Amino acid sequence: MRHLRPSKKRRLPRALITWVLVAAVVIGSVVTAVANSVDITVHDGDDVYTFSLIGADAESILARAKTEGMAALSDVDAYVLSDSDTVMTIQRNVRLSVDVDGSVHILIVPEGAVLGDMLAENGMILDEDDLVEPAADTVLLRDTQAKITRVHQVNVAVDGGKESVDIQEGTVADALEALGVTLDERDTVTPAAETALSEGMEVVVRRYKMVSVLADAKLVSRPVTAYTVEEAVLDAGVTLGEMDRIYITDGITEIPADRSDYAADGVSLRVERIYTEEVTVDEIIEHGIVYEEVDGIFRDQQTVLTKGEDGEKRVTYTVTYADGVEEGRVAIAEEVLVPAVDEVVRRGKERRADEFGRYTFTDHLGDTVGYEWKITGECTAYSWEAGNVTSTGESVQFGYVAVDPKIIPYGSLLYITSPYGTWNYGYCYAMDTGGAALSGRIIADLFYDSEDYCNVFGRRQMTVYVIQEGGHHGW
Repeated sequence: MRHLRPSKKRRLPRALITWVLVAAVVIGSVVTAVANSVDITVHDGDDVYTFSLIGADAESILARAKTEGMAALSDVDAYVLSDSDTVMTIQRNVRLSVDVDGSVHILIVPEGAVLGDMLAENGMILDEDDLVEPAADTVLLRDTQAKITRVHQVNVAVDGGKESVDIQEGTVADALEALGVTLDERDTVTPAAETALSEGMEVVVRRYKMVSVLADAKLVSRPVTAYTVEEAVLDAGVTLGEMDRIYITDGITEIPADRSDYAADGVSLRVERIYTEEVTVDEIIEHGIVYEEVDGIFRDQQTVLTKGEDGEKRVTYTVTYADGVEEGRVAIAEEVLVPAVDEVVRRGKERRADEFGRYTFTDHLGDTVGYEWKITGECTAYSWEAGNVTSTGESVQFGYVAVDPKIIPYGSLLYITSPYGTWNYGYCYAMDTGGAALSGRIIADLFYDSEDYCNVFGRRQMTVYVIQEGGHHGW
């Protein structure tokens, strides 16, 4: 029987097995590393760096880009990493130091930017005459120091006039020198000469001068450095009340002066003291006349039905005094103590044949107009603010005049003109009254819409034609 010997298995050497296992691990690691690497692109201006990197954090990308030749970032440079962490953009920046208006501003701006654009972008707008160093079109490639020299407009008031000068930097003294203004050792300047200039600065030069001030019956003459008449009065040692008035005088004529008017050398001033006080007086309330007109009898046939009685009222006035002389008064409160009783008169509506059209005048249009009667005397003018009412309760307006209703009844149609026609108030109605008319000092007070017209009119001799008594608005 044939015996078969079992065959022997060939074994790999142990070293070979070890090498195979190590190779497998290395290959696996390489495959894993390749699988985890990322393609990175870095833009640094015109330079582009591309490489693969395991992981994509900013520090690793910057470190690898540096090994690829990219310059290191400065402390003012910046970068932006894309959302996918595969593209990095480098922003190279420079420092810009700007000296403007006495302050230094440090800005971080893009490298390669234009100086003028960066100034404007940061609110430092250059006017046409401003100077900037270096030039506004300078391209910023490195840290740069710039200076802006502003041109300031300065207004200088001196010797009663005002001049303006455009000047770059400097002090008040430089502005005065540019205008050719010299100072005497006793002159003063505000702000002080060493004050740095600013845009729109107002400079006032006060010259040494002599002034005379008459106040409270005393004349004071002394040297001052005042600019305005108010300052001149105060520098002369004369106090001023809030309401006091100042006049420029030559001893014969006087001109009212605003307190801010310029005080010239040698000027003479007079102070008028103004004060007010409250005064309460009892006054008569004059009774009115009410007409009851009836048919069938003539107008001149009149019967008193109810006798009129004057009343009494207590009025409180604010009285204004100028150097102790009353100048005017304004009623601020009124209390009726005894009411007035109107006189009631019955009269006819009919006119007699011989009185109708008996008198005529020619108005400013050349028309012949009939009238009942006329009166000539002095008239004045007055003005009130809109919203005030007349004695008859009507709103004040041009064409409504104040009269004595016992002479010219309310509602009467009038025509008022100067005796020779040089001033025409024209057609109007008697709708108001006042103290001057009631006292007989004037025959009418004419309403104008402005005080300027009143001042021009003043006090004039006028003729009042009564065209129709009563009738307007039922008066």
